[in-house]
Amino acid sequence: MNDYFKKRKVLVTGGCGFIGSYLCEELVLHDAIVDVIDNFSSGSPGNLDFLGNKVKIIEGDLRDVNIAVKYIKNYDYVFNLAGVAYGVAFSNLHNAEMLYSNTTIQFHVLEACRLNNITRVLMVSSSCVYPDDAPIPTPELPVFTGFPESVNAGYGWAKRIGELAATYYHDNHGMEIAVCRPFNPYGGRYLWHGMNSHVIPMLTKKVLDGDNPLVVWGSGEQSRNFIHAKDAARLMMLIMMNSKDAVPVNIGFDNDIKIKDLVKIICELGGKKPEVIFDKTKPEGRFRKAADPSLLYQVVGNYIPAVSIEEGIKDMINWYYLNSNAKTF
Repeated sequence: MNDYFKKRKVLVTGGCGFIGSYLCEELVLHDAIVDVIDNFSSGSPGNLDFLGNKVKIIEGDLRDVNIAVKYIKNYDYVFNLAGVAYGVAFSNLHNAEMLYSNTTIQFHVLEACRLNNITRVLMVSSSCVYPDDAPIPTPELPVFTGFPESVNAGYGWAKRIGELAATYYHDNHGMEIAVCRPFNPYGGRYLWHGMNSHVIPMLTKKVLDGDNPLVVWGSGEQSRNFIHAKDAARLMMLIMMNSKDAVPVNIGFDNDIKIKDLVKIICELGGKKPEVIFDKTKPEGRFRKAADPSLLYQVVGNYIPAVSIEEGIKDMINWYYLNSNAKTF
């Protein structure tokens, strides 16, 4: 990345979350001047303690447009990671909240950037924008192809609207906007939300908590491409550098793993041998989710992920034990 971010003033909304904290870490490593806005609903300022005074944290909820306009100014780059995002157990029952909160945040960030003459923005969308019958591996389909992922419909619609807004702000106001669609990011520094957590953190916690039998939602045959937050953060920076026309870019690859195999890895690395029960009465989402990385490679080059699924699970296990005062790897 050379000196692209060196001495640049950068704002990361949602920077106290698990992806945001990895992004802040990477930006600091590249000598950026980093600020964060976060309401701490799904992140913690403690995630950035190790960076000391190299990151300034502003507490604020971007669902309030006045907060957005007040604080989102005098930056060279804005990475918008702020949003309300939980696992399918929550999303499936709270579509209205997911639609309202995420749509509102995205519009407020874009409008604050416009009003305060910030012309370089990255908007984080989601693989949930894709329909359940999307081709696999999934290329960057148009934003309104079919309905979004059914178990995350409200969240998916919000992200689609955010992408549409990014296109209009680019076309009408000349803003340079990058858009990315991450596929199932995970990693340490995650704030658990019980049964509302995302799949890897939820399974990791259930295994290490000693659940026996271990109940896993769905058949176990469903598969996902997972990407560690460190790799997601690095790719966001590369996309910010190289994409300016609001064209969405997948952050993900086509090496998906079945949930039953993921459970096996978590149990082996966690040193647990529970009886595993797959509950087919529970929603499992799309049967397979994997990204077509062709456009990603065009934008960022032949990127090779730094964190394997095994190393990523070790990171999650370490995070679990660090938060329960137990041993780590």
